[in-house]
Amino acid sequence: MKKLILTLIYSSLLAVCQTVLAEKKAVDAVVIMDSSGSMKKTDPDNLRKPAAKLFISLLNEDDRASIMSFSDNGYPITYLNALNNDRNLQLTLDATDKISTKGIYTNIHAAVERAYKILSTDKSDREPIIILLSDGKMDVGNNEKSLSLSEQLIKDTLPKLNEAGIKVYSIAFTDQSDRELLTTLSDGTQGFCKVAKNDTELHLAFTSIFEQSKEPDMLPLTENAFLADESIKEITIVASKSSPDSKIFLEDPTKSRFDASVTNKNIKWFISDTFDMITIKKPIAGEWKILFSDNNNKAYIVADMSMKSKFDFSKESNIEKLKAQAWLEKEESIVKEATILDSIEARIEITSPTDKVSSSPMGLALNDEVLAGIFLGNHSPKEAGTYFATVTLKSQTFERQKTFSFQSEGTPEVIEPEPPAEPAATVTEKPVENPAEEIKEATPAEPEVEEDDLLQSVLVFLAINIIIIIIGLSIYLVIKLKKAKKTENEPEQ
Repeated sequence: MKKLILTLIYSSLLAVCQTVLAEKKAVDAVVIMDSSGSMKKTDPDNLRKPAAKLFISLLNEDDRASIMSFSDNGYPITYLNALNNDRNLQLTLDATDKISTKGIYTNIHAAVERAYKILSTDKSDREPIIILLSDGKMDVGNNEKSLSLSEQLIKDTLPKLNEAGIKVYSIAFTDQSDRELLTTLSDGTQGFCKVAKNDTELHLAFTSIFEQSKEPDMLPLTENAFLADESIKEITIVASKSSPDSKIFLEDPTKSRFDASVTNKNIKWFISDTFDMITIKKPIAGEWKILFSDNNNKAYIVADMSMKSKFDFSKESNIEKLKAQAWLEKEESIVKEATILDSIEARIEITSPTDKVSSSPMGLALNDEVLAGIFLGNHSPKEAGTYFATVTLKSQTFERQKTFSFQSEGTPEVIEPEPPAEPAATVTEKPVENPAEEIKEATPAEPEVEEDDLLQSVLVFLAINIIIIIIGLSIYLVIKLKKAKKTENEPEQ
């Protein structure tokens, strides 16, 4: 019964999410999931399966997805299926349930090569991506061969992926995963690598991949609250759960609360053990709250007035720089009304590879004919690795957000050259008219003696002499007394 309910739930997700990304670029996604025996320990609750379903459910009818299991080799369970009807969606969702934990080895090279073959053979105008989930290192039962395959993956496979424009997003389940290999593979294809040790981190990793590849319009959440405005036609909320028994509530701007039991044609609520997905059509304008949920929730929207963005990352004069642009668009035209734009605060937030967060305001271009109505910001990275950028447009009645990731080689520290030593003073020789006088001038002058030093020397000299005099007088008196006693003791003649 439970399986039937879940089947009905997931088969309905296509209708829920189709309108969310109707105008965005389509993707071809191959989801590769580790089926080695070690996953019994690292993912005993099979959290990777509902997380993968979440990603698939967020895709729309123009997208295609393939599910692949891998251990000693890559084993496609489904090839690229268009998610344009309930049957195909359900087929793809069901494929994740067929991922086992019976494998012996972890052949990442074979899995990525198989995914490359699927994407390069069945070419389309969609953006090709690979999502790779693994809990271990390259292992084919022989250390030398495993090392050789790791080298081939970077030396041979990586260039092929780049040539085909395939991005690799990798998710490491444990610290024992070969993060260096996964990061090199992802960074080298303009993807990124994330570590996910629990269900919340898994959902965050998958939603980050979704945001990077699909660029959906989003609402920023502050303490699980978000602001809906009148231009929003639909909101899809992904709310994380701390346990299967957790119950999620929504609170609307009128302070009314409702949960999955609500009966409303404008609200569709789907429950899983690890997350709830809620779609609200024509939401009331104002502040909404997600109650009794973990953090890192998401709110994706469809609106009459959408936020657009452009991120350019380039290197100029050996200095890397991210240039970000963001603007509002209505009826396919940039919003330029000062009455709207003047009330908006635009900021860009950058998270570095070491999780350092920096935030800065973005300036608004109004007078420039080309950039009128566009908010501008930039960032020069210092560290090497993957960065995440979040741009937020916010006013009292309006909020929008976009995310982006990029790789940087880091800006080398500029070492200022030491100033050149000052040249020695030039001595101009002159003829010596009087040799004797020249010798006299060259003779070093007597050192000057400080007055205090002179006084101290005199006092020491006097003290020494006084002591000598006292000692001398003492000796003289002793001798005098001895002679006197000797004279008294002598007999008179």
